[in-house]
Amino acid sequence: MKDIKYLVFGCSGSIGSHISKKINNKNTLFLSRTNPKNLNINNWKKFDLKKKITKLPKKVEKIYFLASPYYVIKNFNKKKFYYEYIWLKKIINNVQTKSFIYLSSSSVYLKNHPLGHTKLLCEKLLLNSKIEFIQIWRPFNIIGFPNYKNLSDHFHNLLIKNFIKQKKESHEFLGSENDRRGYSTAKKFAEKVIVFSKKKTSFIYNYGNTDTINIKQVVLIFLKLFNKKYKKSIKVTFKNKKKNVNIVNTIKKIKTIKSNENSKSILKNYFAKLI
Repeated sequence: MKDIKYLVFGCSGSIGSHISKKINNKNTLFLSRTNPKNLNINNWKKFDLKKKITKLPKKVEKIYFLASPYYVIKNFNKKKFYYEYIWLKKIINNVQTKSFIYLSSSSVYLKNHPLGHTKLLCEKLLLNSKIEFIQIWRPFNIIGFPNYKNLSDHFHNLLIKNFIKQKKESHEFLGSENDRRGYSTAKKFAEKVIVFSKKKTSFIYNYGNTDTINIKQVVLIFLKLFNKKYKKSIKVTFKNKKKNVNIVNTIKKIKTIKSNENSKSILKNYFAKLI
């Protein structure tokens, strides 16, 4: 433990695994509840933040906190997501560090969103701490490693869940087909996080893509690949007519780091691996 300079919590997630790939070195201790099978790392430890923190270094140079309760509808209550605040508080109270990189969420901009509510509490906890350098990222619509067995409930994954896993012939989704999204890859986001983490500075940044597409286009990309493989028709409808504006294009007070990627290409590549 004496040689450990960096701690990474949540290294097995879709974003955490990409970031971990960029900081894989002998001075880093990687921690998660599940084995990060897509990472070639030796210094990994199974670690459950719900339990008492033991056998961690008392002092490190840098902490990456990428852990969070899984984004699925059944977790959509404040008590479930509040675990993250408890985890974060444990770490701050037990491990001393100069620099802290925290993965927040664009859901902080949504009114009464359970995840956004907890993320704001976590941000405030960090900002009120004595840590010298605090870097907070609020990413929008990040696409990571496709994991068919453990998909989140983001819209692009709900298409997979409803029409491939559950084999439905039709489904009505919340929201509008005119809602807009800008998608970014976890790989490119990870690169930015690592570059900025080497700087001795504090900030709160958005990260997102201003190259947006509407939800109808997302569905059409999915349907084209789905029909090619399964040779059958499915029906996709939406409950609302009023569209939601892509928030990353409207936030002015917080600096946005733009990914400048192609949303359509990202989704085509993602769906192709799962269909």
